[in-house]
Amino acid sequence: MTSGGGGLYQGRVIIVSALRHIERLVAERTFTRSLSLLAPWQTVIFDDGILPRDRLILAFNDITAPQPGCVVPDEALVGAIVDFGRACRADDHVLAHCWMGVSRSPAAAYIIACARAPGEEKAIADALRRRAPTATPNRLLVSLADELLARGGKMVDAIDAIGRGCEFDGDAPPFALPLDWSADADEMI
Repeated sequence: MTSGGGGLYQGRVIIVSALRHIERLVAERTFTRSLSLLAPWQTVIFDDGILPRDRLILAFNDITAPQPGCVVPDEALVGAIVDFGRACRADDHVLAHCWMGVSRSPAAAYIIACARAPGEEKAIADALRRRAPTATPNRLLVSLADELLARGGKMVDAIDAIGRGCEFDGDAPPFALPLDWSADADEMI
């Protein structure tokens, strides 16, 4: 498996993926933790048996404002993502996935990386864009995390600056972000 730059994934990373790719990813590497972000109806058809035992499955719709019949992301849900990320050890191999790999899981990976590296919001967002040109991180998730982590708008501003991802037909290809952020770690992926 290669990163957006063509090199092999190295070091401890968060692999971000669409649901369709996780069976292959799990066969290729040993994940110690996983984060599944699915719509409530998707949890009914989702078989989590291939995931590591240390997993968190959250059910909510990929929306940025309340809509009838939908589960909107809230502070408790974002708190669970932050807690999941803070509990990751430096030697963990982490998988974060959602249905398409475009909005919820890129937002979660960004939130986890930012929670572990205060002050690096812009650098992490820029790396996310380089590795995932199709990603459009869910802005509501990022906004709620920005408030929870007391970043004063830095996370939202950084995601707004990278803009909407390019159009893509189908599920987005997997990508990786360093679990513990540094320019050196970013270059190793």
